[in-house]
Amino acid sequence: MVQGIKSKFYTDVKTPVIAGMQFCYGKGETKNNKCKQIGYDLVRIYFDTIEKDCTIGQERIKRVFND
Repeated sequence: MVQGIKSKFYTDVKTPVIAGMQFCYGKGETKNNKCKQIGYDLVRIYFDTIEKDCTIGQERIKRVFND
């Protein structure tokens, strides 16, 4: 699904998919000992010009999970 507008100027970016739960110990202190990266999303970001000054849309191409 495209959010915004598609154009012929784009960049593909990998973003991590993180699963798990943050635990809170004591006075608001958080530790990420139960969170881990389980894969990544490949996201295509669309720009208005070749100089890539302003983003006008984005689209998730695929989601890949680690084995």
